[in-house]
Amino acid sequence: MKSSQSEVFNALLLALSLTLFGLLVLIGAALKETPMFWRNAGEYPEELRALLLVVFYPGYFIYFLWLMFVTFTAWRLMRSFKQVGILLLLASGVNWLLLAVSTTIVIWNNVENLLQGLPLHYHASL
Repeated sequence: MKSSQSEVFNALLLALSLTLFGLLVLIGAALKETPMFWRNAGEYPEELRALLLVVFYPGYFIYFLWLMFVTFTAWRLMRSFKQVGILLLLASGVNWLLLAVSTTIVIWNNVENLLQGLPLHYHASL
């Protein structure tokens, strides 16, 4: 029984850490596509802008790979530890939704710019 409780705890910890990372990616995507974030008028620290510029896409890619790993692991655990597998599968579903929303936010502005004949990553002046 102890190992089962330990497995559930580890799955909860994995699901929570994955979801927190997903929320960071979502916040990064929202900031990345906010015009005020990239201007000095936005009152955001320059260090945060520099950090987001360097970390966002690698973090997004790591999140995607981590999510694929957790989803694959959840499917594998469905046979031996059904409770843990279901928990991880539910967390994976929530995180796939977070990834879809983050991707939509990042792509939306660029598609809009292309349709209007503007350069990529262009934000209209305020």
